Amino acid sequence: MSSRFGEDPFAIREPEETVTRLERFLTTHLEETGARCLVVGMSGGLDSSVTAALCALAIGGQRVLGINLPEKETRNNKALEDARLVASKYRMRFKIIDITPIVRASQSTLDAKKARGIPWGNVKARLRAAVLYYFANTEHGLVVGTGDKSEIMLGYFTKFGDGACDIQPLADLYKTSVRNLARHLGIPERIRVKASSPELWPGQTAEKELGLSYEKLDRILWGLERWLTPEGIAEETGLKLTLVRRVRERWLKSEHKRRPPLAMKLGYRTPGDDLRLPRLE
Repeated sequence: MSSRFGEDPFAIREPEETVTRLERFLTTHLEETGARCLVVGMSGGLDSSVTAALCALAIGGQRVLGINLPEKETRNNKALEDARLVASKYRMRFKIIDITPIVRASQSTLDAKKARGIPWGNVKARLRAAVLYYFANTEHGLVVGTGDKSEIMLGYFTKFGDGACDIQPLADLYKTSVRNLARHLGIPERIRVKASSPELWPGQTAEKELGLSYEKLDRILWGLERWLTPEGIAEETGLKLTLVRRVRERWLKSEHKRRPPLAMKLGYRTPGDDLRLPRLE
């Protein structure tokens, strides 16, 4: 990597301190909201495993509920066992809820005879979110998002689906940094190295959809975060300018997914925009 990027901009230099800060972040928010537990959707993948581990370290495994949500079309027994393994390692409560009946009912209700692709995948993601929030409501808990910085910057998530959550501990860590943190936390290697996938349809993988590896994506996003020009990023990384521009375009076009719904300015202050309340003790 070139000098501007440094030796490795994605390495976790102080892993113990980083974990401590993330634990404090989770604990403080739980206390401020008066919630009793944290609810995590556990797919058996990297991000959800690291998120679940951090939650358990922060407040104890018995106050964390991990939920695996398989369904017939994308059921992956190895991933389910990986999720169970992490839950067991951190002594978390763990539920497996087969959402196939809900998915089928939705397909029938929507008359989605050719249910496939992004529209149908988004339906599945939102059904998963509904289940997670049901248990958060019944247990007086918070839903913890598992998205990382790479996915959030690229808009690689479903609005009100896997993007629906109350708190996001990994939101400022690139995917390659999450892998680094996973090693420190003792997450099994097979989970650390497996291909990331939203598992919304068979054979789906994140890198295949995005068109390049997270290692390359993160280097581009790192440069964009620092307002480097596409030309500058291409020169620094050795990646093609057309590729850098394509990633930048996706980043810009997905900004609406990272913001609250747009409101028409009619009054003195607009809730959520310029009427924002401080956290109260």
